[in-house]
Amino acid sequence: MSSNHPPRTCARDLQPIFESVGRVFSVLGEPARLRILHALCQEERCVNDIIQVTGLAQANVSRHLGRLYQAGLLVRRREGAQVFYRVADSAPLDLCRVIAAQVMARQGSAQRDGDRFSSVFPLDTKEQASV
Repeated sequence: MSSNHPPRTCARDLQPIFESVGRVFSVLGEPARLRILHALCQEERCVNDIIQVTGLAQANVSRHLGRLYQAGLLVRRREGAQVFYRVADSAPLDLCRVIAAQVMARQGSAQRDGDRFSSVFPLDTKEQASV
């Protein structure tokens, strides 16, 4: 008897994937890092601009930028003495948008504030053009 279903993957075989996904969620689980992603979701910024936008201390921003960069969520480039960061891939931001929308809907703020959740992690100009 043949089956049209693909072979099942054993959870044990997926362990490396589960671990990688867990690391991403671990990095995204820190509110200060979410503030930094929010600051970067529309444009590349230098460290000083990130500090100003987030209101976080310089040492804190540097530490969190390092974690986000190591996790592959950010890319960076150096221009003279300044380092600029930008989001490497929009997929984590998409995830943050979905979760922020759900949280706000549960709290009832989506009804009070319309589509305010889209401003939590706004689309960058390239993403807006493709929508």
